Amino acid sequence: MAYADMTRCPQTAEEFRDYFYALIGRAMGGPANDYEAVLSALYPWNGQMLMIPPGVGPGIKQYPGAPFFGLTQQFSGGPKARVFLPTNTPDELGYYTRCEQYVDDAAQTYSKTKTQPTAASTGLMWAWYLAGPENAYAPIMGPDTPDGGGSTGGGSTPGTGGLTEAQVQALIDASLAPVNETISALDARLSELEKTLAEGLHAHGPVNLPIVVESLTSMRAKGDIDVTVKKGAATPPPDTSGDGPSELATLVVLKRLIDRRNPETPEA
Repeated sequence: MAYADMTRCPQTAEEFRDYFYALIGRAMGGPANDYEAVLSALYPWNGQMLMIPPGVGPGIKQYPGAPFFGLTQQFSGGPKARVFLPTNTPDELGYYTRCEQYVDDAAQTYSKTKTQPTAASTGLMWAWYLAGPENAYAPIMGPDTPDGGGSTGGGSTPGTGGLTEAQVQALIDASLAPVNETISALDARLSELEKTLAEGLHAHGPVNLPIVVESLTSMRAKGDIDVTVKKGAATPPPDTSGDGPSELATLVVLKRLIDRRNPETPEA
């Protein structure tokens, strides 16, 4: 049956079912293959054309001036064939909602398995059955309360569409939670890096370098080294790069080698 007064907040879950179907202009049992287009359409609310909004997060209760008397839907890239009615108590996941699925097939496959239709589903029909925990619907306004036109009564904050300060803060906290987690993780990594740098680092490991002859009296190790950086301090060895034999000593050694190859040359 059609809902009699669209400006009156439904007082029972059955009344909300009738309100929902009067709102979308469909009837239970009728073909519902177009449910995605129907639930993506805009509907009148207090002089505006609005889409049924996505469901709110856990810990958030609907406010008296909420569009469509607190009706929301499961929406992720498109409708997911379920709507949520407001409640006064949270379910086991902390959501103040009652979940109803509005699409089924003639064999009632989805209502029996509590699954949602797929993109390839055909022969769908408009239905209404509980698709989540049993959680009693609670109207956000009394039967004779004006819809308020988005009023900010009941302790709500002006300019926030009727949300109370607690609801606004809950939304802010929920949106900032991933950012705060990332910042905490970065702070922990930064603290560990600072601690490591304060303790010092040193190179540790075997060194395997080729020996290069620079002159007859000078041989140096040259090349790349492969070591592991570990915590702690290391004392570098003394620099001996300038302690090699003089050029004169190199000439003396060279002369002796020449003399040995020429035995007729008397030694000096």
